[in-house]
Amino acid sequence: MTRFALVPRLLRSRPLTKGFRYLYRYTRAGAYRHNETLWPLVKVRRDARDHDRLLSCNVLGVQGPATLPLADVPRDITGDAHLILSGPSIADIDYARCRLGNVMGVNGSIALRRAHPSLRFDYYAMLDAGFVKRRRDLVAEVLSQDLLLFVTPEVYRWISYLFDAKAVRCRIALFEEVHQRALQPRAQPDALAARLARDPELVLFDAHHPQHAHGFSLNPSRGLFGGGTVAYTALQLLAWMGARTLYLHGLDLSATAGPRFYESPGAQLATALDRQFAGHIEPAFRQASRLLRAHGVQVYNLSLNSRLGEDIFEKRHWSCLLKQGESPPSPQRFSGLSR
Repeated sequence: MTRFALVPRLLRSRPLTKGFRYLYRYTRAGAYRHNETLWPLVKVRRDARDHDRLLSCNVLGVQGPATLPLADVPRDITGDAHLILSGPSIADIDYARCRLGNVMGVNGSIALRRAHPSLRFDYYAMLDAGFVKRRRDLVAEVLSQDLLLFVTPEVYRWISYLFDAKAVRCRIALFEEVHQRALQPRAQPDALAARLARDPELVLFDAHHPQHAHGFSLNPSRGLFGGGTVAYTALQLLAWMGARTLYLHGLDLSATAGPRFYESPGAQLATALDRQFAGHIEPAFRQASRLLRAHGVQVYNLSLNSRLGEDIFEKRHWSCLLKQGESPPSPQRFSGLSR
């Protein structure tokens, strides 16, 4: 192994990265705490005229894959759009019989291709660096596809260290959250509320929410709002890219309902869904649903047992997606995916 090849391995080693985090934590004000996993390994470049716009990242010790500024992402979605998530209800859907338009996946959604190899993902979103480190097999599969992948700077850092840029086939666009931008101080609630009071593109619902500021971005190139789940991130991206009818697949939002469709019982990654649902996730989706309706975006939830009520997104059975001439499914559960 060459000396250069050792650099990324050393920089991603647990003792060294923990050392960087502790040093950063005790030499910076609390408002910078969210940057402790980036410093000093990631440098960002911003638009000189609008610092809210993140343009690119450089990762210390490695040449990462090329990235695309969000402002340059084509906003050309026409027809229906589908957001495929990871709830166990995904196993009820026979994708071989469905007619799908534009499709976005998140995290482990790509595992559906093992049972349905004809399923094509046009877009993908990841904001959990832990998933990248623990499920490299699924991430490698995403990177090998002809799709547009949206990631945070922290996810981009780990992709750069763990995967050969030459093997990355997808295009990558960077995003960040409005209230905690990369290598900038965390926005204080009153200052954020004052700055966004008359901003038509970054709609603020609640600046003082104890976990994260609640809002909805109509222009993700200027930042996104967190909603406690990557599904909320993806919803903002799809609406911005032009989707006017959206179908949500596998939005169960309950850890107690069972493991994610691609996981086995006892081997699933940890989740904060149950802890964050009532106080964070549900209120964010509720307010977003009103805003989307006001902007002419219709959203349907295909998870009939989703913890989100019918008053947030109308629920429909997945058979509404059947190809012309297909018969409705029998009441028996579809078992096209192994658990």
